[in-house]
Amino acid sequence: MGTIRQERVSELLFEELSILISNELEDPRLSLLSVTNLDVSRDLRTVKVYVTHSDENVSRRSVLTGLKNASAYMRRQIAERCGLRVVPELIFYYDESPERAARVEELLRRIAAEREERAVSLGVDGESTPGDVLSWQVEPVETLSKGDSPEQPEESGA
Repeated sequence: MGTIRQERVSELLFEELSILISNELEDPRLSLLSVTNLDVSRDLRTVKVYVTHSDENVSRRSVLTGLKNASAYMRRQIAERCGLRVVPELIFYYDESPERAARVEELLRRIAAEREERAVSLGVDGESTPGDVLSWQVEPVETLSKGDSPEQPEESGA
C-alpha cells in the first residue's frame, strides 16, 4: 500500500496518460491503446505504466517502441497539466492480464459445457444430490494383489 500522495499522483497520472495515449498521440501503432494500471515509486520519480492494445495485428514490441518514442512528449504534457514538482520517468509494460482473463474465462466456459454434456448423457437432471454427482465422477480403480506388478512399457535403448 502506498502513501496518500502516491495514490493521488497515481490517479492523476492515470487520467492524464489515458487521455494522452488514447486521444493525442498521432502514432498509428498507438491508436487502440489503453492504460490498464500504474505503479508509482515511493519517491514519485518513476512510474510503471501498464498498457494493452485492442488490435492483434500490431506487435507488442512496436507498441512499446512507439510509447518509448512518445514518452518525452508525454512527460512535457504532464509537466504542463499536472503541476508536479518532479515529472516522473515513464516506463511502459505490456499488460497481458486481459488476455489471460479471457483465456481463463473460456476454459471455465468449456468445463461448464463439458459437465453439462456429461450430466445430460448420464441422465442426471439439474437437481442432484451430492451422492449423484459423485457417482458419475468417480471411476473404478483396479487393485493389484501383492505379487502383481503394473505393466510397464518396454524402454528402448535409443
